[in-house]
Amino acid sequence: MKSFVLLMGLALTVFGVTPAHAHDPESRVSIESDMVGPVQAGTTHYVFQLVDTKLNTVLKDADLQITHEKILHMVAYDPALKEFQHVHPAFDGHYWNADLDFSVNGNYFVWVQGQLKSDNSEFSSFVRLQVNGGQTEWPTPPILTETRTGVNSGSVATLSNGVLHAGQAAMLTLTFSRADGSAPQITPYLGAFAHVIATPEDGDSLTHVHPMDGGVPSVGMLHMTFPDAGSYRIWVQFIDAGVLKVIPLSVTVGN
Repeated sequence: MKSFVLLMGLALTVFGVTPAHAHDPESRVSIESDMVGPVQAGTTHYVFQLVDTKLNTVLKDADLQITHEKILHMVAYDPALKEFQHVHPAFDGHYWNADLDFSVNGNYFVWVQGQLKSDNSEFSSFVRLQVNGGQTEWPTPPILTETRTGVNSGSVATLSNGVLHAGQAAMLTLTFSRADGSAPQITPYLGAFAHVIATPEDGDSLTHVHPMDGGVPSVGMLHMTFPDAGSYRIWVQFIDAGVLKVIPLSVTVGN
C-alpha cells in the first residue's frame, strides 16, 4: 500500500500532554492507504493500515488499548473549520475501516488517535484527504471571532471568559444549558462528561481534552493548553437527553 505523507504528535488528553502537530519531524505511527487521490462527496469507506515505525510492524486491534470506550478515534475537519466529524474505525482482521460522510468539498485533515499496548505510547497521526463533487468548499482562511457560547437544537454550551495565553495551562468552566430555560440532561459521551477538540486557524495541530466533573450535573472543568497565540476553533461534543450534539466555538489566545 502506498504511504501518505504523515507526521505524528501527542494530543493533550488520554492522548498525551502536548498538542499534536501536523509538522512534527517524525512519526511513531503512520497511516497507509491506497486511497491517494480525491474521493467523491458522500459516504467514503476509508480503508487503511497503521504502521508502528519504531518496531516496523503493522498494528492490529490487539496492539492497541481502549481509550474512552473505543480502540481508535478518527477526527476529520475541513480547512475552513466548518465541517467536523468524530468516528471510530474498526479492524476487520486485515485493515482498519471507517465511514466518513462528506457533503462539502475541501482538502480535509483526517487524524487518527490511539494508544499502543507495547509501551503505552499515545499517538495522533494525520493525513490530508481531498473531497470533490460536493457543495462548494467554504472560503479559506477561516475567520474565527471570539465565540464562547453556541446553540444546537436548543442545547447551549458556554465556555467561561478567562484570558488565554499561549503555552500556559488554562482552567475553563464548560456549562451546558437550554435555550428554553429547562434543565439539560447531560450523560457521559464515550466515558467522559464531554469531548472538546481544538485546532488553530491553519488546522495543523489538534488538542483533544475531556472535562472533569464540575460537581454540578451540567458543569465541567476543562484543563487546556494552547500551543501558540491566535484564534482556535473548538468543537464541543456532548449528549443531552440521549442525543449527541456538536457545538462549534472559537477562542482567541494571546502571547
